[in-house]
Amino acid sequence: MLILFLGACGGTSALETQNRPHNSRQAHLYFIRQPAILSKLGSADLKIDGASVGSLGASSYIEVDRPPGPHTISVFGPILDSVGFEADIKLEPGVSYYFELGPVVHGTNDLLSRSMMVTSGRPIRGRFNATSVYMFYSLDAAAGAASVAKLRDRS
Repeated sequence: MLILFLGACGGTSALETQNRPHNSRQAHLYFIRQPAILSKLGSADLKIDGASVGSLGASSYIEVDRPPGPHTISVFGPILDSVGFEADIKLEPGVSYYFELGPVVHGTNDLLSRSMMVTSGRPIRGRFNATSVYMFYSLDAAAGAASVAKLRDRS
């Protein structure tokens, strides 16, 4: 089912310094949100291990460093999304990870909403409920770096 929320169009705000040199002892994570028809959903709030890392608007990205090991990443939509989507990931030192935001896909009926959000990664397994708006899609390093470069060029 495709639900359109006409929420305020939100911008991107990162709580950590952006575009800093990479630390080879840390993992580098990019959270990406493509331009899309459904960009009027407003900003998506991002958390790692329960701590906020920022809000992500359409056509933007946020980057953060984290130590290697297990972590939980979460995204919450702007309206009626108190549960959000969360996934457990394992990070390696010196590796860049690219996570694209897209709609929660429950089955083949949701492919239309996914195509409208312009996602290209593969869905990540996670926990969510019926009110969850977004989920994470994993991009390989080449596709992720190209996506970030394209968004960087737009700004």
